[in-house]
Amino acid sequence: MGWTSPVMNRLMGITGTHEPLDRPLTLEESSWVSSLLTLGAIFGPLCGGIFIDKLGRKYTLLIMAGLPSILGWILTISAKNYGMLYAARFLIGISTGSASTLGPVYVAEISSALERGALCSLPQLMISLGILLEYAVGPYVSYFALGGINLAVSVIFVVSFFFMPESPYYLIAIGKQEEAEKSLAWCRGERRRVPSSNVLKELEDIADGVTAYGSSSSSLLDSFWGLFSSPGNRKALMIMGALLFTLQFCGINAVLFNAESIFRGKSEDVPILGASESAIVIAVVQVLSSWVETILADRLGRRPLLFFSTIVCGVSLTALGAHDYIASRDASAVSNIEWFPIVSLVFYNIAFTVGLGPLTWAIMGELFSTNSKSAAGILCGCFGWIAGFVVTRTFQPIASSSGTFVAYWIYASCSFAGFLFTAVFLPETKCKTLQEIQRELND
Repeated sequence: MGWTSPVMNRLMGITGTHEPLDRPLTLEESSWVSSLLTLGAIFGPLCGGIFIDKLGRKYTLLIMAGLPSILGWILTISAKNYGMLYAARFLIGISTGSASTLGPVYVAEISSALERGALCSLPQLMISLGILLEYAVGPYVSYFALGGINLAVSVIFVVSFFFMPESPYYLIAIGKQEEAEKSLAWCRGERRRVPSSNVLKELEDIADGVTAYGSSSSSLLDSFWGLFSSPGNRKALMIMGALLFTLQFCGINAVLFNAESIFRGKSEDVPILGASESAIVIAVVQVLSSWVETILADRLGRRPLLFFSTIVCGVSLTALGAHDYIASRDASAVSNIEWFPIVSLVFYNIAFTVGLGPLTWAIMGELFSTNSKSAAGILCGCFGWIAGFVVTRTFQPIASSSGTFVAYWIYASCSFAGFLFTAVFLPETKCKTLQEIQRELND
């Protein structure tokens, strides 16, 4: 996700050489190289949702999140023209979309109720670390070295995840009781031949939940029927639709894509921070915030963190918009507070990373019944990435025609709306089993 930041100016011939391409990318071509990842991500949950109940959580992740990424980075390293880069970014997008929607389902199903919030929040920390790696290493190594590092990460995932257990929920649903016992015992850190009474009791609760709320071994059509026929699943779908809308329309991608200009302030001659340094600052803030969120997720709960996230995102974006509005009318009025947008952006990134960023996808893994997760993954994943594409493609037209402050204030309004929706409709899932969450949604 952060790869384009350190390499795009090179590929466009702005800095250094356009190697390995046969000619520099045009502005339009570079835009597609960036946005095709988002388009590819739409197909991740679409295809993954079809396979997740046929092949299981583990092998669907290996096929949909691992293999496209490996192929994408091989294509990236060997690219000679923009067409090869288009294909590479589209494949990496499929991997990104698959990981963001299928990963939380797997993690939620192997986690205990007390640890699920922290474990489901780890993907955001890993995303932040990945972006930091691109920002901190990318400007100082060759195009091929950066691509090789990313390829190595994808290979390590496929090799290591191959030895991970399948979800006990899925194994129970397809009638593999003994394998489910081994999987759950492994996930709870037990290495004994006979599972402990705690594991057997939890396995019994899982079996009761699968029986009560449907089996994941049903067809995709049955999954969609289960999604819309159950009051609890319909409520979960409404909640996820609102959370995903808020996640994307708080403008995170648009703001991050234009972070460099915000950090530079209004003086092009003496920028507050250099381009690479400003990107590294953003990534470091995200990493630290993600680490804090993994600690707080199961202590404070999902609702308080989302309250904080949506409110502070809204306030920060309002402040950014106000600064830009004043500067567009009288630049001298803000000449002495060029630090202000930097502070606003830092608070915005902290707020997003401790709430909306990690918890939206984590909550998706918690809310839906076992028999509806494939259909829910398709609808939620596709909606989320389509919304992300809309935001990234409309930011520049809005900024050019009406002013950047208009875009910021639109994103701020969506953040405040997300706060109101969360306060009214989102149930607290902290330390609750997936069966307890289902009962609460269906009441």
